[in-house]
Amino acid sequence: MKINERFSPELLNVVTHFYRGEVQRATDWRKRLDTTTNWAIIAMTATFSWAFRSVEAGVESHIVFLFTSLTVFLLLWVEARRYRHFDVWRTRVRMLEVHVLVPALNPELDIVQGDWREVLSNDLLQPSYKISRWEATSARLQANYIWIFVALLGGWLLRIYTGAPRVDGRPLTLSEFYEACGYGILAPLQVVGGFSTFWLLLLVILAGTWKHRGATGEIRRRDRNAKQWPI
Repeated sequence: MKINERFSPELLNVVTHFYRGEVQRATDWRKRLDTTTNWAIIAMTATFSWAFRSVEAGVESHIVFLFTSLTVFLLLWVEARRYRHFDVWRTRVRMLEVHVLVPALNPELDIVQGDWREVLSNDLLQPSYKISRWEATSARLQANYIWIFVALLGGWLLRIYTGAPRVDGRPLTLSEFYEACGYGILAPLQVVGGFSTFWLLLLVILAGTWKHRGATGEIRRRDRNAKQWPI
């Protein structure tokens, strides 16, 4: 069925403006995602700069990597909320692209229509998130933040190794490295336990939401058997 047979000129004009508006919404929220990611990168960079400058001054500063990791996780949590909003507008855009633009470009293509008009109209009446908060957190974690956390963990280990006292210039033993993990009144077990608990949380988020995601990255495939959003 041709596009002019599926939509009247008046309705097609409305859909066109609606599509442009949803694209703008998605673009605005995508920029907000970049803002929190940029702040996370700035925090990581500042941490590396300050921590390794303090090596020459003999100041123990490796604990700052733990606090920065917690700060970056807070930014990840904020970005996950923004990602849920972005996913709403992006999903609407995809529906219009599939059911309006594709038939206009290729009228001979047979597309399973489903009840997308009803689904879209209901969502306009009662907007709802399409993914959970934890799924959004996992999506942003796999897309960008996991590499920031890996860099912070590597920086923490390297800072301890370069700042730990050595006897006769020989390499550190494992026990000496463990003792160097302590900071002030914090015992090595407390510091190592803090980092281990933090990384266990990240792994739980990834493992707990992996089965709910059809693909990794920014473009996600939705379950074809799902009743909602039949793209």
